[in-house]
Amino acid sequence: MKKVIIVGAGGCGREVMQWALDCVKAGTAWDLLGFIDDNPDALQGLRVNHPILGSIKDWQPKEDEYFICGIATPHIKRRIVSDLKAKGAVFLTLIHPSAIVSATALVGEGVVMSPFSVFSDNTVIGDHVFINLHTAIGHDARVGDYSVISSYCDITGGVSIGKDVFLGSHAVVVPKVKVGDGAYLCAGSVVMNRVAPGAKVLGNPARPFKI
Repeated sequence: MKKVIIVGAGGCGREVMQWALDCVKAGTAWDLLGFIDDNPDALQGLRVNHPILGSIKDWQPKEDEYFICGIATPHIKRRIVSDLKAKGAVFLTLIHPSAIVSATALVGEGVVMSPFSVFSDNTVIGDHVFINLHTAIGHDARVGDYSVISSYCDITGGVSIGKDVFLGSHAVVVPKVKVGDGAYLCAGSVVMNRVAPGAKVLGNPARPFKI
């Protein structure tokens, strides 16, 4: 049985713990030890049955430990995962029992696929991608490493999502559109044209904006 630690004890990490518990109930041989987080009080006042075991920055992975990342900010997730991997950490992919994965989909290392999400025919999902509830990745679409796709998003056929991209809840990307690395799509955005790397877009149709 694999000893598993969730990286991050914030809201996303706690959700990931729940999805991992669902996997265990469905027969996955995981022993869920708890969380690591740099905030020792992250779980204070919350109804959580697993403890914070220590800090992320000081954790030294053991040979029999495996990790699942529960951090939903792409650039922070990339840094933390890279630091832990440099110390020897091995990351697991979590696919919730209710999710649907096509036999032709390619799914990378460390992916988290939440309940009722879908990877359709010939999708390619990069390493350490987070897919939240009820999100569909359409046929022939690609999602780059460390991207975070929030709940109820619709990435349609042939779409290309770059690395380190964030999609807010209910965002839609129409067929064959390309979203560049590091882009930020606000909640509810309907993306009908190419999004440049690093751009922030909002609205229907989605247009660039500055904060």
